[in-house]
Amino acid sequence: MKLKNKKIAVIGLGKSGFAAAKFLLTQKAQVCATDSSSKKEVLENAGYLRSVGAEVETGGHTEEFLQNVDLIVTSPGVPRDSLPLEFAKKKKISVISEVELAYQFCQGLIVAVTGSNGKTTTCNLIHRMISDAGRPSVLCGNVGYSFLEAVPGIGPETVVVLELSSFQLEDSPTFRSSIAVVLNVSANHLDRHKTIENYTLAKEKIFKNQKASDHLILNYDDPIVRSMSKKTKSKVIFYSQNHLQGDIFWQDHMVWIRRGRAKKTFLDAADFQLKGMHNMQNIMAAAAVGMALKLPREKMQKTLESFKTLEHRIELMGQVRGIHFVNDSKSTTVESTRAAILASETPVILLAGGRDKGAPFSEIEMLVRERVRTVVLYGEAREKIAAAWPTLSSVRTERDFHQAVRLAYEEARPGDTVLLSPMCTSFDQFSSYEHRGETFKQIFHELEKQWTL
Repeated sequence: MKLKNKKIAVIGLGKSGFAAAKFLLTQKAQVCATDSSSKKEVLENAGYLRSVGAEVETGGHTEEFLQNVDLIVTSPGVPRDSLPLEFAKKKKISVISEVELAYQFCQGLIVAVTGSNGKTTTCNLIHRMISDAGRPSVLCGNVGYSFLEAVPGIGPETVVVLELSSFQLEDSPTFRSSIAVVLNVSANHLDRHKTIENYTLAKEKIFKNQKASDHLILNYDDPIVRSMSKKTKSKVIFYSQNHLQGDIFWQDHMVWIRRGRAKKTFLDAADFQLKGMHNMQNIMAAAAVGMALKLPREKMQKTLESFKTLEHRIELMGQVRGIHFVNDSKSTTVESTRAAILASETPVILLAGGRDKGAPFSEIEMLVRERVRTVVLYGEAREKIAAAWPTLSSVRTERDFHQAVRLAYEEARPGDTVLLSPMCTSFDQFSSYEHRGETFKQIFHELEKQWTL
């Protein structure tokens, strides 16, 4: 892709857009960057870009600013009906994602992972397995560095482990991965995609350009994901909880592999740090990638014995007054909250809410009724979630997150678990799920200190 002297507009000045703008400037492109926000991060990024020669517009978008552009690079969070993207449609200007741009300059072998839940844990597992096996690996995309930030350090021998959301895949028309992984598909981001069918189509772009020599790793237990095997030219590897299905499967606390009619043990889960069936799914997906890359089995075993739960993902923080606190701030879907509730071995006080993404909250009403003692709902979505769970007898609502955490603590009894698993994005009261999780931890430590005084 030749970028020199082309006028290229970057939409959005968060992490992804800022990385794109800086990269384009190194390629001698004429960069104009626009963001509708005037947040501190955006203004700081805008100031830097102006200092190195880019044109910048903040606090809103205008058509005048976009005149005569040759290409638009959009950030994942930019709405499809935003002025720049509507302008691009009207003027027939090509729109690509930061991922597509980075792909054009990437020399390494790409392992791409998508799914509604489990992406971050699976990507971290894969990255650790590759690194522990002595091969160069970078972890980027929707986790850690942006793909473009990582590109300068990626050589031909590097394995690029790339976490991808549906938003990032939408505008990546030529993107191709040597190994693609689809973990699961459940109703998510319907505020943007409108239907589960549209959301699924976006996810399928992860393998759309694969060749017969590539690998596609699919979760056999998810019917939507299983059906994707009929839409690809690549070599399909299925994993499954069911020992009668899958090329990799789970049985008797062991990960097995199947070769034709023969099967043999592959990994022993007795000393794995990750617990819960949702994590066994992630482990099998990562093991399938390890098989495709021909990583030594004994190295993979050691990685899994030392790999611990990630921060903000069903993370046990400790106890106050005999009450356990679990931080699952990473949960922004109904299915991830289902997994967190099922992973708890004690009665749950569920803390949920934030900004709704069009999630089908009613789908877990029965589970919540069976496994949760009290629900405390907060933020913009609190009334919508409460309305979706009409049969629950103990539901409390509180607009402010801080007050909601303290209310959940007051509702809990010794032996209970206060579980933050929001099912929603954080953007009504926080800048990110990490910010939300850190705030939860801060409140926990305040309660801990008060109890010990």
